[in-house]
Amino acid sequence: MSEKVLIVDDNPGIRDTLSDLIQMLGYRAFTAEDGLSAISKFDSEPYLCVFTDIMMPNMTGLELIKEIKARDVSTPVVVITGYASIEIAIDAMKYGASDFISKPFRVKQIEYILNKVKRERALLEENKKFSDEIAWHRVVDDLAGQLEKRVQEITTLQAISEKVTTLKGIKDLVSAMIDVATDIVDSGRISFFPLDRHTQMFIDPEGGDGLALAHDLLMEGVVRNKVLSTLGDTDYESTFPLIIEGQIFGALKMITSKRIDSDEEGKIVYLLQRVAERMENVVLYEGLYENILSTLNTMAKILDARDPHTSQHSTRVTSLSIGIAKAFNTSEDDIDILRIAASLHDIGKVGIPDKILLKPGKLTSDEIEIIKRHPDIGADILSSIVPMKKAVKIIRHHHEHYNGKGYPKGLKGDNIPLLSRMIAVADAFDAMTSDRPYRKALSFDAAIHEVEKGKGSQFDPEIADIFIHKVARPKEW
Repeated sequence: MSEKVLIVDDNPGIRDTLSDLIQMLGYRAFTAEDGLSAISKFDSEPYLCVFTDIMMPNMTGLELIKEIKARDVSTPVVVITGYASIEIAIDAMKYGASDFISKPFRVKQIEYILNKVKRERALLEENKKFSDEIAWHRVVDDLAGQLEKRVQEITTLQAISEKVTTLKGIKDLVSAMIDVATDIVDSGRISFFPLDRHTQMFIDPEGGDGLALAHDLLMEGVVRNKVLSTLGDTDYESTFPLIIEGQIFGALKMITSKRIDSDEEGKIVYLLQRVAERMENVVLYEGLYENILSTLNTMAKILDARDPHTSQHSTRVTSLSIGIAKAFNTSEDDIDILRIAASLHDIGKVGIPDKILLKPGKLTSDEIEIIKRHPDIGADILSSIVPMKKAVKIIRHHHEHYNGKGYPKGLKGDNIPLLSRMIAVADAFDAMTSDRPYRKALSFDAAIHEVEKGKGSQFDPEIADIFIHKVARPKEW
């Protein structure tokens, strides 16, 4: 009869997912939504082990561990974590937890823990046969050593997660993967080979010979070989697959002077899992981001096309704004935000009626007030789109004046976002040098004169000077 496992979590999705995976491995899974319900089930029948979350209503995971150990000290408890702090994991183990499992769950990780639980139970049952005090002291000492080793392992795994999960680019992730792998094995030659799907060969990034795709890697295994070093000694070559969405993305090849032990191998596998998860997120995020940005840029072009007098306005404002930012020594990250905000700064005009937006004559005071709503409309349109969060504030305040007499909030001086102050100069200059239904475009010199006049009132004086001398008239600077 298959052995029983109890899963305790207040999240039904996590309970169902973990239950399905455990049953796939041939065990019977039982679930409880909180600690009180778990204790009731635990009292009614024995279990191979218990998987429990920490933060739950009615009874926390730590309290549940204490209750279980009070009833049967031999029942292993496995803590379910997300990216829990080391302190929480250590506290759980001090209460008697024997291991932890991190989300997202993987079948191999669960299988490894359950096999370990069965081995430990067999050892514990064997130890029960020894009744003398010296034998029990040895068991206690061994458990203390295991606890210390497990704490060190948790610390290492946490450091690996923190190293990987903060990175954004594929290139940075590959570099971090090699650096962390080097730290894990302490020494060795480590390289990453991306897979060419057409040739089914791993490409050497340094231009050397590629690697053939081995069958063992396709089975998500590790390929191990003995190789001769340049000095004629025996080295050990270990090749690990990096698997993304069920397909091999590349291979991490390690050549070491000694065989990689099971502890080091486990850390390498964990590292590759974290890198793969992060790469999946990066690719998904970048794809979503590009699609959203493409759609919004199309909307901006359609907006420009509504009025022939403002055709290409957004493109020109973006170019001028970036010119200011570069002359201002703005960071690349801020320039990326500025590029988005400037290209979409007038997106809120989609909410302005054509009879006002395209009116050939002078606007009435009421119509001007309606036009003034467009920064807020644009910011509100973009505020629900996560990748646009940083651009929203810039767009909302690009019509604020340095003296506080702009709109929509009447912000003054440095309270206006820096990137908004850059767009304000670029936007005004392009508007002045473009034909409008109610007036002809100003000459270049006349527009520059107006920017000069607006320093300290409409425009940030420093930004206006940079625009005049380094962007509009760079040769005169």
